[in-house]
Amino acid sequence: MSDFSIGSLLDDDKRASLQNFSENLPASALKQISSNDAPRSKRDIVSRIAYLIGIDDKHFGIGQIENMNPQFYRSVYDELNQDKEARIVRHLCRLRTKMQRNFRDIFTEMNSDLKNIDSIPDLVPQDSLKSLEQDGIPFVRAKRKLEDYIVDVHNYLLPHVPNCQKFLPDWIKWTYIKNLFFIPRGNTVEGNKEAARAYNECRDLYPYQAYINWYPSEGDGNILRDDAKFLPILYERNRDRFYDMSKVTEAGDAALEDPEDFFTRAGRVIIAVDCENADPCKVIGIIKELDARGITGKIAKILLVDDEHTSSQWRALRRNENLPLEYYLTDRVKDEKSAVDVAMTIKFYREIADSRASGNPIDSAVIISSDCDFWPLIELTPEIKFLVMLEYDNCGQAYYQRLQNNNIPFFYIDEFFMSGNVELKTEAVLQELIQEIEENYLSKLNLFSVINRALLKLDLKMSESEINQFFEKYISVMNIGFAKNGGAVLQNKPALKY
Repeated sequence: MSDFSIGSLLDDDKRASLQNFSENLPASALKQISSNDAPRSKRDIVSRIAYLIGIDDKHFGIGQIENMNPQFYRSVYDELNQDKEARIVRHLCRLRTKMQRNFRDIFTEMNSDLKNIDSIPDLVPQDSLKSLEQDGIPFVRAKRKLEDYIVDVHNYLLPHVPNCQKFLPDWIKWTYIKNLFFIPRGNTVEGNKEAARAYNECRDLYPYQAYINWYPSEGDGNILRDDAKFLPILYERNRDRFYDMSKVTEAGDAALEDPEDFFTRAGRVIIAVDCENADPCKVIGIIKELDARGITGKIAKILLVDDEHTSSQWRALRRNENLPLEYYLTDRVKDEKSAVDVAMTIKFYREIADSRASGNPIDSAVIISSDCDFWPLIELTPEIKFLVMLEYDNCGQAYYQRLQNNNIPFFYIDEFFMSGNVELKTEAVLQELIQEIEENYLSKLNLFSVINRALLKLDLKMSESEINQFFEKYISVMNIGFAKNGGAVLQNKPALKY
């Protein structure tokens, strides 16, 4: 199979984090929630990171009833809070965040009112100063400037952060975690000023507004939502990829660790893709991965059923002539009603029937969609072995539970393709950009027409031969470049004497 271009925008954080929602619910409702709506992703790693970077106690459920739904595990808080090294790192990070966030107000108090940081309780967490002192860190000193205090945080963190590696499992690359705590050139006032500027420009994009050495993006959403979100993004930012999603999820026995086993047991396979409920870049990523493993030979057809309102990125897959692919585009009778579900079901059954009639039956199917509307298709076709490919953020708990209870194998395509893959997104954007420039700009530009318009405006004449010579000597050597503001500029222009 030849290479093909693929692309996707960064996934939005479609599921907002629900925190402390059960404060006023009765015990019976709390019990039902805990039994039926258990999260699919673990939060052990993010709870440890949240503790160390100084996220407020309230997000761990401290001071709240035990069976509430805090974002992070209280048991992790209690575990780390017993360790001197973890406490030191936590309180240093809390102080740094507060000092960067409230720098101007603290600076005014210290310089105008001659206060030290241990006498500004509204701006500097006094419990952190007290905890550090008890743990042998004499943080408060006389006649110390605020910018020097921030440098002190960096210098104190240097020996203590490495001692916290023991709180994270060995399979996580510690360097990626460690770098979150250290500001580039953090031992200088200038380095900390630079970090403070970046932090305060987009403070809301940092996890719970806690400072870390990070370059946040709006597309990231809450990076500490759960382990399954945090680790892939962390690895991606380090130009790496986190593969083993089974370590961060609580999926049951029906969840496959690798779809290769399914293809090994299958005879002929149809892959049906609900383009309205699947990320094109992830789908193309999984097909490329299957091809790299040499198991796409069993695919009888890849059926793409699309809606006129969905992404144009599917054309990247459609251009590959080596794929047994059919692309079916549905239109809408009503603007608010899609016909993809019905169309895909009908097309699917026709493919199954045609394969039987030809004497070469399809016995296995892969449904790529996080939409539970396809459950009847699975339930009413028991003779077909199904594999459902889902996305973490788009699969509801009820659908996940239905697949699990009926022993239908499923697989999270995020395991093969992480949404933030830099190389694939770069290729996608370049592809779209080149097409936009060529179709909407360059195709409408003809330099010979421009030359003729110039001659007409100047009331001059040239023969066809003169125009061709003029073009070769002066025009063909020029090219178009782009300025930093995105504007187009002519380069290699001939020098003009007059």
